Amino acid sequence: MTINSEVLMPTTTSGAELRALLDDPDRELAVLDLRSPLERTTGHLALSAGLPYHDLEQRVHELVPHHATTIVLASGRPLDDRGAALLEALGYRDVRLLEDGLDSWTAAGERLYTGTNVRSKTLGEWIEAEFSTRTIDSETVQAWRDAGEDVVVLDSRPHTEYVHHHVAGGLDTGGGAELAYRGLQAVSGPDTKIVVNCAGRTRGIVGAQSLVNTGIVNPVYSLHNGTPAWGWAGLTIEGGDGQPLAAPAEIGDDLRKWAQQTLESADAEVIGAARLAELQADAGRTTYVIDVRRPEEHAAGHVRGSRSVQGGQLVQGTDEQLAVRRSTVVLVDTEDLLRSASTVQWLRYLHDGPLRVLVVDESAGTEPTPTPLPEVPVVSADALRPGDRVLDLRSSEAYAAGHLPGSVHARREHLAELLRDAPAVLVGDASYQPHFAAAEANAAGASVQVLDGGVEAVADRLTDADPQYAGDVVDQTGPPPFGPDRDQWYRDYFDWEYSLVPASTGDRDFAFEEKRP
Repeated sequence: MTINSEVLMPTTTSGAELRALLDDPDRELAVLDLRSPLERTTGHLALSAGLPYHDLEQRVHELVPHHATTIVLASGRPLDDRGAALLEALGYRDVRLLEDGLDSWTAAGERLYTGTNVRSKTLGEWIEAEFSTRTIDSETVQAWRDAGEDVVVLDSRPHTEYVHHHVAGGLDTGGGAELAYRGLQAVSGPDTKIVVNCAGRTRGIVGAQSLVNTGIVNPVYSLHNGTPAWGWAGLTIEGGDGQPLAAPAEIGDDLRKWAQQTLESADAEVIGAARLAELQADAGRTTYVIDVRRPEEHAAGHVRGSRSVQGGQLVQGTDEQLAVRRSTVVLVDTEDLLRSASTVQWLRYLHDGPLRVLVVDESAGTEPTPTPLPEVPVVSADALRPGDRVLDLRSSEAYAAGHLPGSVHARREHLAELLRDAPAVLVGDASYQPHFAAAEANAAGASVQVLDGGVEAVADRLTDADPQYAGDVVDQTGPPPFGPDRDQWYRDYFDWEYSLVPASTGDRDFAFEEKRP
């Protein structure tokens, strides 16, 4: 870890001053919320990005790549004080704190919002109202099927969600931006009824309107309240691979023309490797390079330094992926440009910086420099003893799927208490390096080692039995497993979604109508 030789004291800013920073058209700015995902749902700034303190060093250079970018921490003291110290140690030079925490924002007459991905989900509700996107209930869809009508159900979620559960007979497109790319090949003719579904509302509405926008003549509907409503209607929900759709052999001229026109209307220039190099070389401006294709395509070959975030998921999670306001976003796509256009048509409402598109070129791009791991004591898998105290810092989902017997799932905020009287071994994996938490704990007087090679080094010893948790599970915000609790969660969730447009009316951060072409 690179430590500044000069100790910088973060400045404080009022809510009114933060509003002015957000409204400054010439300033790049990242507003970061360091609370856990669950805590963030209780009320946050709509234009903030969730970056939990637990993950800070792991992801901050991905989300805020330039040290000169202004960062305002909007979580609450003393968490923001701790976060500011870490950011300044990493080299960030302009870190600011809300002087009275979130109260500073509301004192300036601004609003806080509960839930997750608030602007994206509000956009979905706004789209349904603004464009009169048609919806259809589950019972009617099944009646069409029973009557032998020509109807196809396209699932707009990523493959992993589809495999978990899906509408019986629904087709796996692989994601929202894949609907026009893969989904339309399952449509037999102009009279085929197309129903788009998701796990709830947003991706079904946005996906249905995306297909309508391409100009197809078919009747297109979103499935009202998605797979939960399908189950509530007593209809079959399946799991497993189902019916995946392959990439099309070719893309028709009409869709190619739509893609080009859509990108042009959003001023989304198609660039080459040389222009990307210029953008990435500009240390004064942030450029995100996002591959909107499916993950397996990215794995097979990609632009160097690009992140794999499917187009529909990028629209759904802009506050988790695009932290820097007014940054440049470069979307990587195949030469037909269909998936990037499907993404840009909605991303333009949520992102206020330039949008660009690059046809995938494995010779393009530069690899980012990762944050160096601090030097901490390590213990090998062979030297790990049965009586050693093991704290697993991975996600709760990964821990539940397989962990060392007797280990405890913990988060960074638990460590001060857990390490008060006893040494411990911290466990991570390829996606979470516990070295940063270990260095912080040891600097505070604890005795901590890190398991060398992470959980992968002890893969043969893992179990899913007897999980133990140091505190509440706060890194998950979605529904519980199937059952009555899940049903009630979704009923409450839909009530929340219906309230989004009224709750945000008059808030300049939700002025989508001003961006409509």
